[in-house]
Amino acid sequence: MMNPDLTIVIVNWNTRDLLGACLASLESGLAGLIAETIVVDNGSADGSVAYVRREFPWVELVDAGCNLGFTAANNLVLRRARGAAVLLLNPDTVCRPGSLATLHAFLMSTPRAGAVGPTLIDGRGQPTFTYGNQPALHYHLLEFLGPHRRRWPPCLRRHTRVGIPSPGDRTRRVGYVFGACMMISGDALRDVGPLDERFFMYFEETDWCARAAGLGWDVHHVAGAEVVHLEGRAAARAGDFALAQFQHSYRLFVAKHYGARRVPLFRAVMFLEYGLKGAARRLLALRPGPARARDAALADNFLRQARLQMRGDVAPTPPR
Repeated sequence: MMNPDLTIVIVNWNTRDLLGACLASLESGLAGLIAETIVVDNGSADGSVAYVRREFPWVELVDAGCNLGFTAANNLVLRRARGAAVLLLNPDTVCRPGSLATLHAFLMSTPRAGAVGPTLIDGRGQPTFTYGNQPALHYHLLEFLGPHRRRWPPCLRRHTRVGIPSPGDRTRRVGYVFGACMMISGDALRDVGPLDERFFMYFEETDWCARAAGLGWDVHHVAGAEVVHLEGRAAARAGDFALAQFQHSYRLFVAKHYGARRVPLFRAVMFLEYGLKGAARRLLALRPGPARARDAALADNFLRQARLQMRGDVAPTPPR
């Protein structure tokens, strides 16, 4: 049997309805590419396994039986993927027509392109967090101005940890692309290896891209492809776990790439960032208007993340 152009890996955990929309969008996104699609279910209790078998019989289903996390579940497939490229795709995404074909064409035709990602757009069709630079302390100080990022000049918008594409942006090299939709060349995967399973979820794609760069591979944001990302709704279902896991994974990343001695300094700068952002949002929430509830929720989120910086151990117990 001839190997496919692309292996698509989707890790699912209790996101049946989102998963259905994602799978239904693949055919138009592929625009004729030959792909194998593999869903790894992490022990869902919402009927996801039976749903996929009934509604999408062409999908290969791997029932993990328990919550392995994003990284280990992807690695179940990455180690045996047959495609010339591999796509890591979140279940809370919807592929626009031709988007995956565009990514694949760029990846296959660009020397030393190890991974690519599309422009991620939200449910309203607006660009959202898509790519970023490898973590650095000064980015956290700039992130205090995060709510006004769209108003910054392009030269400054690129000097942040995470980036939102502008309408006129061109395809270019970036530090990493979001793992919600990241396509990796088979050659790069064999060279760099699979994801680091110390990251249960979050920062696994940032780490992989950093390792790829160290071996001479480039990572590109491909501006001509668009994929809808419903703003982390799949991760949001994990509740407080998601906040703690993000901070735990960040510390793992810093210790791995910059040394354990740098972790306290990153924690101090993030305490400042999240504390200032939380206080600012708390003040905005005092104003009457339709944005009041959103500002209050953001204030609570930021202040909880600031408090996490005061804890020496934030490793959470994964939900089952």
